[in-house]
Amino acid sequence: MDEALASVLTGGIVVVAVGDEHHGDDGAGPMIARILSARGVTSVIDSGSSPELETWRIRELMPENVLFVDAVDFSGSPGDIAVLQPGDLRPGGFDTHRAPLRLTMEYLEKELRCKCLLLAIQPADVSEGAPMCEEVKQSAANVADLLRNGMLAHRC
Repeated sequence: MDEALASVLTGGIVVVAVGDEHHGDDGAGPMIARILSARGVTSVIDSGSSPELETWRIRELMPENVLFVDAVDFSGSPGDIAVLQPGDLRPGGFDTHRAPLRLTMEYLEKELRCKCLLLAIQPADVSEGAPMCEEVKQSAANVADLLRNGMLAHRC
């Protein structure tokens, strides 16, 4: 397990799933949220495509760590996983519907004094109506297992 990821599993953690299940591999985050919730993990938020709208819920949970999970193109092979810091993400790119994830992560770190990381899964196809590819499905299932086991092992 990546050292950065291991470090966020040692304290109070909230997993924030990001993505849209109607856009192929972009559904990896929501899939992970479903699996974790079905296995009894309660500190999971499925934020859809707008994680910035869930900052109030994250604040209520008062976590030491926030782990976002999302499909992100980082030029890997489909299903590859990367753990990214807020500074690894592009700083701009506002559109009319959502703020950049980096801005949300930096806001939470400053306001809640928590650590934020992004567990990124490399997608193959995020077009509307596309099915999720097998590599991303398998990675999402593996990530859910890893997170559940890590979160249970470090519970107070």
